[in-house]
Amino acid sequence: MRLAQDEPELERNAVRYSTKPLLPYRYLPGLHPHPVTNEHGHSYGASDESHPPWQPEEWHTLEDWRYGVDLCNQHYYWESHKAWEGLWLAVPRRSVPHRFLQGMIKLSAALLKVRLAMLTQKDITGAQSLAPAGLELLVSVGRDHYMGLALEKHIETMHEYFAPLVMGVLPDIRASPLILLDD
Repeated sequence: MRLAQDEPELERNAVRYSTKPLLPYRYLPGLHPHPVTNEHGHSYGASDESHPPWQPEEWHTLEDWRYGVDLCNQHYYWESHKAWEGLWLAVPRRSVPHRFLQGMIKLSAALLKVRLAMLTQKDITGAQSLAPAGLELLVSVGRDHYMGLALEKHIETMHEYFAPLVMGVLPDIRASPLILLDD
């Protein structure tokens, strides 16, 4: 199993928004032990804790939001989804924060599919459907700025990054856009 330290090609000098440490490996389904259910997983035995209700204006105090951003920026795509999931479940369905986080989760899943396809020559259908679905959800938020993110710019950057998928071409995972939050 390749640990994160064995993947220098994925290391980024990105701003960190959380104080939580990064995990020993970037989970890839079928290639690594499942993080939670396998006794060798990096988060084995961790329970899914429910998150209390929250407001988007409190984004800078939401450790799970900031940690998910750090994880996604460092190519821990499955883990970023897990970090954001509790927040997503804590807000009313179809609300703006719900759609926003669902969009971020789908984009993270699309990035995971791109990474898997690069490593295992799997088909890219998952990435081809998840990326536009995630972008559509983010567009539905209807704001230039949201939860510390220049949302309109992020949507544009992600759209450009995923554009090759339309032609059946994988984008380079090392060039995936960073999620940049306000100070």
